[in-house]
Amino acid sequence: MSKKRVKIAKYTKEKNAEAWRKFYEEQAKIKYSMLNNMHYMIMETWRNARGFFFVMLLLLILELMGNLLDTYTDKYVIEFALGTSSRVTLGVICVVIISVRQLTQIPFRSGHLYATWVGKMRLRNHLLGQLMKKKMHISYESTENTKINDMLNKASEGAEKTADAGLFMVRDTILAVLQIAAYSGILSMLSPVLILIIALPAVAGYRINRHKMMWIWNMADNWQNYDRQMEYVTNVGNNFREAKDIRIFGMQQWFDCVYHRVFDKRTGWFVQQDEWELRHNLLETTVTSIGNVGAMVYIVYLVMNGRIGAGDFVLYFNSVAMLCTAVRNLCEKFSAFNWLSQEIFYLRDYLELEEKPGKGGEKEVPQGQCEIEFKHVSYTHFGAERPTIKDISFKLKKGENLAVVGLNGAGKTTLIKLMCGLYEPTEGEILLNGTPVGEYNREEYFKIFSTVFQDIDVLPVTIAENIAGKKWEEIDFQKLYDCMRKSGIDQKVMSLPKGERTRLVKSLYEDATDFSGGQMQKLALAKALYKNAPVLLLDEPTAALDPIAEQEMYLNYAEFSKEKSSVFISHRLASTRFCDRIILSADGQIKEEGSHSSLMELGGAYAELFHMQSSYYHDSGLEGDADE
Repeated sequence: MSKKRVKIAKYTKEKNAEAWRKFYEEQAKIKYSMLNNMHYMIMETWRNARGFFFVMLLLLILELMGNLLDTYTDKYVIEFALGTSSRVTLGVICVVIISVRQLTQIPFRSGHLYATWVGKMRLRNHLLGQLMKKKMHISYESTENTKINDMLNKASEGAEKTADAGLFMVRDTILAVLQIAAYSGILSMLSPVLILIIALPAVAGYRINRHKMMWIWNMADNWQNYDRQMEYVTNVGNNFREAKDIRIFGMQQWFDCVYHRVFDKRTGWFVQQDEWELRHNLLETTVTSIGNVGAMVYIVYLVMNGRIGAGDFVLYFNSVAMLCTAVRNLCEKFSAFNWLSQEIFYLRDYLELEEKPGKGGEKEVPQGQCEIEFKHVSYTHFGAERPTIKDISFKLKKGENLAVVGLNGAGKTTLIKLMCGLYEPTEGEILLNGTPVGEYNREEYFKIFSTVFQDIDVLPVTIAENIAGKKWEEIDFQKLYDCMRKSGIDQKVMSLPKGERTRLVKSLYEDATDFSGGQMQKLALAKALYKNAPVLLLDEPTAALDPIAEQEMYLNYAEFSKEKSSVFISHRLASTRFCDRIILSADGQIKEEGSHSSLMELGGAYAELFHMQSSYYHDSGLEGDADE
């Protein structure tokens, strides 16, 4: 069956006009000039890839020297062959020039290899590392914002392009300027008119090329979404965690169809861009060729009239060709600098995003037990029409074990993320010991929470380092073993040949191991216990545990939550009876609140859900246990 291609509508005049209007509005908002962005890029290279900087300077000198040597080599070789003056003198000059030219090739090739691979890679890794750090320090909720993700996508491309082309473009621009100065000096000895004949069409070509590039920059937003979708599909397709679902549920064809559909749409924009570039390139080549051909014809005319000899003809002919190339390169680089400046702006714009709100707070986070209060808190996710959390008010008292229960989608996880500072309330405020949390330093505020979320990830380091979150030599191993025992992961870890020294993430290391879902939850719980923060937040911590392990966790809960405030989230109502207080969440609001016994006596939604869940055990003779 043949694949149906996606039709891409042409960019109409109306859409084109609207896009240009938006483009100019966006350009007006750009905070940095082209020179400012170039200075930024050069200084980043100087500070973080200084060897790259010096090698590019060396390449600039060697290439200019090579160009001039090549130009004069042809002149003296022709004069030597024709015998227009002393053959010995000309022969010596030719040998010296050719020898020097050959010698410059050795450091030029080595320097070019260094710049292409080592230099660019160092600068690239530095810039991408800056983006990674920024992503880890901006507010968590920003990572769910599609506009912020588009900014990151543009910034990542900007980092790649800045590293790949930035310093090369600076070098080529300086080289073009020096070439123009050198070859203009040579041609001015013949006729200054030649310089104007070459320069004027080149400037017109620059304007044509700039118009071409402005359209490409302007259209970039139209394909960012397709690039992001292709990147997502590619990452999921290559991800070991999704490999089982893809195979079991036969999702290969779906991924293939999605990828090709998006790819076809992206290709449609490439086609339109190629058509646009082709028209402009033909016009630019035609205009610049007028100057080149005119200068060549003038030199041929001088030869035919006997005003210059064969050697000078070759010198001036080569000089015209080099000057034409240098002027065209300079014009192209000016146009390219506008493009690169835009890419650098994307990079800087993302790096200057505001970091976590409240990070600059001066108030010290209290030590010991904490009380957290929600006062009329509402939260709406980015792009959502309705709030997930609506006008919630409650207190987590010092030393209290609080359970939050409810059906899926009731806003339980959102509530936890609000409490620990990952989300900022859309309305209302959250207080820590009576003080708004925004007054605390956010990094310090995070330290009062130990958390176990539903989504658990591990690092490709040892089990001990994953639990402690520290380097091997900084780990308190007595504390580590105690936390593993409390979480129930100790027997599994000690059964491994290398014990706590075993590395995780088998897809990276052959001697590593991977844990099951239940073991991952125990590992996450051990990590939370090792941190030993005054507030413990557990989001569905038993979802992947077997009944025995789940029962053991319930029995140990009182021990590892001792002298702490804790929040236990679950949709299994029977698992929360050991908590001091229970909140039933539904539709983003608190519907019922109290102890297990008081809520059962109330006979409301909690009691109804509890009896509904306990009914699954009736056939097993567990009615009494369920109703206690």
